[in-house]
This record gives sequence, C-alpha cells and structure tokens, in this order.
Amino acid sequence: MAEDEHSPPVANLPESTWSPPPSPPAAPADAGRRHNSPPAIFAVLAVLGLIVLAIGAPGLVTTEVVGVAIAGPTVEGKPNAAAPQSPPPGGTTSAPTAQQRPAGDDLTSANPLLAPGRQLPQITCKLPAFGRSADQLRAYYQAMIGCLDEAWRPLVEQTEGDFESPALSVDDNPTSTCGTPSKQEAVAFYCPRDKGIFMPRNRVTESMGNNQGGHIMVLAHEYGHHVQALTGINRGMGIKMTGKDENSPEYLELTRRMELQADCFSGMFIGAAGGRGSITKALSNSASSAFRSSVADKTHGSVKHQIQWGTAGVKNNNTASCNTWLAPAGEVS
Repeated sequence: MAEDEHSPPVANLPESTWSPPPSPPAAPADAGRRHNSPPAIFAVLAVLGLIVLAIGAPGLVTTEVVGVAIAGPTVEGKPNAAAPQSPPPGGTTSAPTAQQRPAGDDLTSANPLLAPGRQLPQITCKLPAFGRSADQLRAYYQAMIGCLDEAWRPLVEQTEGDFESPALSVDDNPTSTCGTPSKQEAVAFYCPRDKGIFMPRNRVTESMGNNQGGHIMVLAHEYGHHVQALTGINRGMGIKMTGKDENSPEYLELTRRMELQADCFSGMFIGAAGGRGSITKALSNSASSAFRSSVADKTHGSVKHQIQWGTAGVKNNNTASCNTWLAPAGEVS
C-alpha cells in the first residue's frame, strides 16, 4: 500500500540525562575473537512481541498481540527467556579483578561494534511491490534483508565478525530449533541457532496489515538480533546471565538491554535508508513512528524507552548511541 505523504513524524526522543561514554578501553587480544559459533547453550531467542501497529492510515489499529522474549534451549519442555552459559568443567569463572572486566563485558558493553564512530552507510533499497500473500511478503522481506545485509556487513566485518545473511521464514506455522512461541506470545522472532528470522505471514498481517512502515521496523528489529548474534553480543549476554534466575530483576534487565538495543539498531537502519529508493521519507517516518505503538513489558521495557532507543538510532546513526549495556538501569526500565 502506498504511504501517505502526511504520515506522522518521527517520534520525539524522550528526555534523557544519559549519553554514550567515551570509547571503552581496549579488550584483551583474544577477547574480541568470535569466529566460532557460540555453543547451543547461549541461544537467545529474541522475540519482538508487544507490538500493536496501525494498519494503513494512522488511527486504525489491529487486534493487540502481546508477547514475551523467549529462548532455547528448553527447560522442562518449554522455551525460557534466555539460556546462560554453563560453568566450565571442573570449576567456575574466576572473580573479576581490578584489571579484569566482569564476565561478558568484552562482548557486550566493550564490544568493538559499539565503539564511537561506527555508522551505517546511506542505503538505497529497491523493494518489490508490497502485498499480503506469502509470496509477496517473502519477496518484500527478502529484498529488505538484502538491503540490511548491505548496510550491516561492513560493520560486522570491521569488528572481526564472520558475516552471514540470515535465513527467512514466512510460514504460518514456523518451527525453530530455539523453540517456537505461540501466536499470543509473539508476532515475529529470531533464532540464533538457526540464524533465522521468522515473520509468520498470518501473524504479521493480522498485527500490521498493510502498514509497510510497521513491517520494516519489525524486520529491522529482528535483523538487529542477527547482528547481535554475529558480533558476540548475544553470547556475552548469555555469560552475564549465568547463575541468575530467569524471573530475577537482574535477568530481566539484561533481556531489556538486549531488546532495546535491537530497537536502536532498527532505528539506525530506518534512518540510513530513509528518503532514498523505495523507502521514501514518508515511509521511513511511518517506520520510525511504529516505535510509538509498542506495549510496555518487563522483557522489552516501557513504551517511553522503546521510543527513546529506537529514535536514538534513527537520529544518531551511531552504534555507540545504542550501547544499552552502559546505560543506567533507569534508562532501560
């Protein structure tokens, strides 16, 4: 559906007292190596649930779809919020010293991807006509993934990550090796074990209808989780979650930091691609405004913070502005 030239403007960034710190200290020589895939125990299924998006013209909404972040492997036959690292055989990780950052920091807060100055290039996307059939959606999403690949590949490779384009599924009844959320739990999701983005046609069309901006925002968010998997951020969060109960405040805060960062990465792409090619200024404004239709949740954060981090990505186009791991707890609540 063609976008209305009077689409709502980019969401305003809520006031915040936090700004990204200077470039973090250099990590040990071997800390940034991520050429091996993380063990299965690190698999974190980052689900973009909690989205209620406008269909077509602003003001018309679909049925609310509420979800939670879930992940493989399973616990008692049911996917859980994340799977932390198992202690090494014969012992546990040593306590941090004055010269050693806490476990997982080298892959999260000090990840080379998040160094100041790393930006996405301006991207010109050529997308096919949007349609709601399985074939039309698959073609539209696959073309967008090609555009996302072009944008993110240089940054992933600059940080010594092995780049790989994600797999895509639009099947109505998706199956992933991370576990599969129900329709009530999630609209779309990413599985790092499969390196796959799942956009079930029946779910996304029910939730977002013909609102192309909403589809772009959601797909770019799930692709943000793919970037986290490729660069070791996903693995670092698993290390940080070791020994924490999945319902504990600390565990849930880590999950929110992961999800809000994916919002910020999504915003970076929207800003980098907006106003060129198929993603017109009106369409990029619609995608940016989709963050305002989020729903508060303990795993995804408040609506204010989902808007804040998504819009920070749109306006700043700098990965350091997406370093949720260094933000105060009050900025990721």
